[in-house]
Amino acid sequence: LRRQRQMCIRDRNAAMEDPDVLAAAKQVEEELGTNGRILLRQSGTEPLVRVMVEAETDALCAKYVKQVADVVKEKWAL
Repeated sequence: LRRQRQMCIRDRNAAMEDPDVLAAAKQVEEELGTNGRILLRQSGTEPLVRVMVEAETDALCAKYVKQVADVVKEKWAL
């Protein structure tokens, strides 16, 4: 299963290099192991960052998308 969230942010380049954002994504990646994946990417045309998670259940997808999206929003939301 897959879930995605996109967020409008102030600086998509800086957000993608933010240590806290990267640490949150890394933590999710480690927790998912071989049972899923996370993708964190910026839009090439808009001030957006997208968080996408694939996992075994919708509940896990929602949990991990929220976990990373909350860090992105807290530090970079408009």
